Amino acid sequence: MGDCPDHQEPASEDQEVQVEQNMGNCPDHQQPASDISHSKLLYTIDKPPSPVFWPIYGLQQALLGITGALSAAVLITNQIGAGELPEVRSEILSLCLFTSGLASLLQICFGCRLPLVQGSNSAFIIAIAATLSDPKWSDESLREHAEGNGTSPWKIRLREIQGNLMLASGTQFLLGVSGILGFIMKFIGPLTVAPGVTTLGVTLCGYMIPLCEQHWGIASMSTFLIIVFSLFLVKVKLPFPAYNGEKCHATWYPLFQLNAMLLALAGSFLVCHVLTVTDTLPSNSTMHGHMARTDVRMSALYDAGWFYFPLPFHYGPPTISGSGYVSMLTITMTMVIQIPGVYQTVARGAEMPPPPSHAINRGMAVDGLSGAVSGMLGGVCASVVFVQSLGLIAVTKVASRAVFMTAAIITLLGGVIGKFGAVFVLIPDPVIGGLGLVTLGMVIAMGVSMFRLVNLASSRNLMIIGFSLAQGLLLPRWVDNNSDSINTGNKGLDQVIVILLSTPMFVSSFVGCTLDNLAPGTPEERGLSGWRDSISGQATQDLCKDDPYKLPYITSLLSRLSCCSFFPISPSYDTDISSRLCQRKERKPSRYALDNPVVLNNIDAGTVDQ
Repeated sequence: MGDCPDHQEPASEDQEVQVEQNMGNCPDHQQPASDISHSKLLYTIDKPPSPVFWPIYGLQQALLGITGALSAAVLITNQIGAGELPEVRSEILSLCLFTSGLASLLQICFGCRLPLVQGSNSAFIIAIAATLSDPKWSDESLREHAEGNGTSPWKIRLREIQGNLMLASGTQFLLGVSGILGFIMKFIGPLTVAPGVTTLGVTLCGYMIPLCEQHWGIASMSTFLIIVFSLFLVKVKLPFPAYNGEKCHATWYPLFQLNAMLLALAGSFLVCHVLTVTDTLPSNSTMHGHMARTDVRMSALYDAGWFYFPLPFHYGPPTISGSGYVSMLTITMTMVIQIPGVYQTVARGAEMPPPPSHAINRGMAVDGLSGAVSGMLGGVCASVVFVQSLGLIAVTKVASRAVFMTAAIITLLGGVIGKFGAVFVLIPDPVIGGLGLVTLGMVIAMGVSMFRLVNLASSRNLMIIGFSLAQGLLLPRWVDNNSDSINTGNKGLDQVIVILLSTPMFVSSFVGCTLDNLAPGTPEERGLSGWRDSISGQATQDLCKDDPYKLPYITSLLSRLSCCSFFPISPSYDTDISSRLCQRKERKPSRYALDNPVVLNNIDAGTVDQ
C-alpha cells in the first residue's frame, strides 16, 4: 500500500491494528502533533476487516439510517394527511430506506469518499410543513379537486413536495459541479465547525428524551449495556474458530469492542420481548410503558409486502410552486453551508486528512443528485450525513470503507425487501432512545475536542465560543415558541427566516464563522495553521498514490488529461491553475519583446516583467 506506515497490514490476526503516530513519507498524511490521540482505529479507511465481519459491523451503522427513515416516514405521512394509512407509511418507509442506502453508496464510491452514513434529513419536515401551511393545501380546498379526478388529497400534496425537492436538489447539484463550495472553505475553521457540531449533538440528544420517556428503565438498561461493552469490556477478547487456508485455529476476537451497539441492541430487545411475552409490560396503550413492548407495531410486519420496487413518478407528475421551492431551497442551502464542516468532522473522526476541494465538490453534487432521485421516487426527503456514525466509529474503532458500503447495501435492500425493513419497526422506542443518548453524546465530545485546536487562553476565542454556543442552543428554542414574532410583511421571507433561525447547527456555525472572520486574530490563535495544512497542500495530495479521496480506477486517467484540472469535481482539479493561466494570457509583450525571442521566452516563463 505504498510508503505510508498506516497502510501496512497487521502482523497477525489476533493483534489489534495500531496506527503509527509517525505517518511516514506520504505527504497528505502529515498531521499536527496535537491531532494524535492514544485511541486509534482498529480498521482504517483502506484496511477492512475480514469479509465475514462486514455485515456485522455494517449493520450497526445501517441502524442509524434505518432509525432515521422510521422517524422520517412517520413525520412525512402525518404532514401529507396519510398518517392513518399503514400502507402509505410502509411505502414511504421503503422509499426512505432505498434512497438513504443509494445516497450512502454513491457518496462513498463516487462522492466525497468518506466513511459515512446518509439518512433521511428530518430538517426537510420543516420545509414540508411550511409549504403545506398555505390554505390551498387544506382538506377543504383539495376535496373538490380530488373528487373530480379520483386523486387522493395526500397524493396531491406529495406531488407538490416532490417537484420542489427535485428543483432545490438540482440547484445543489449545479453548485457542487461549479465548485463554489471550494470558495466557502476559505472561511471555515475550528471556530466554525466545533460550535456547530457541539450544538448539533446537544440538540439531537434532546430528540432522544421523548423516546426514553416511554420507559426510563428500558432506556437506562440500553445505555448501561453499551457503556459496559464499550468501556469496561473493551479489552476482553474471546476465542473464535478461524481458518487461514491451511489449518483451523483459534483467534482472539474483541467481541464487545467491535459489536457494542449490536450487542446492546440485541440484549435490550431480548429483555423487552421477555417482558412482553410475560405481560409484565402493560398491554393497554394508554398506560405508561406500553411502547416498550415488542408487539406494538407487529401489524406493520404483517402488512408489509415481501418486495417493493420504487418507480419514478409513481404518484403522478410533480408540481412546483414558488413558495415551496424557497422553503426547500432554504433547507438545502443550510445543509450546503454545513457540508465543509461536516466533512471535516467525519474526516477527523476517521483519522483521514481534511478533504480537498474536489472531494467536497463531488460530495455536494452527489447530495444534490440523490435528493433529486429521492424526489422522483416519492421519498420527498433528501439525505444528510448522520454524524452519529462518528459515535459508533469512536466506540467500535472501525472506519473501513468496505464496512460502510456494506451498511449502505443493507439499508438499500431494506427498502426493496419490505419484510426486512418492517422488522426494524418492532424495536421499542426506549431502546432506540437509550442507545441514541450514548452515540450522540460522542458527537458532543467530538465537537468539544475540536476546541483544543484554538488558543483557549485567548479572550477573543472564548467570547466567540460562548456566544455561538449560547445562540445555537437558545435562539432556535425561542423561534420555535414565537414563530409569529417574525413579521417582515412578506410571508415567504418570514418562512425563510424562521427556518434558518430554527436550525441550531446553522445558527452556531454562522455566528462562529462570522465572528471568527471579522474579529482580528492570528492564524495560530484561530487554530488555522494545522486545520488547513492538508487543504493548502491539495496538489501534493492528489499526486500521492494512497490518496483516500481519489476516484477508483479513473484517477490516473484524469490526471493525464490537462483539461480535467479545470473541473471542480475532478481529482486532478487545481484551484490555482486557472488564475495562473489567466494571468499569463493577460500579459501582452511589448514591441521590443516581440522582436527579441529571448525576452519573449522569459516573459512566457514568468521570469521577467513586461
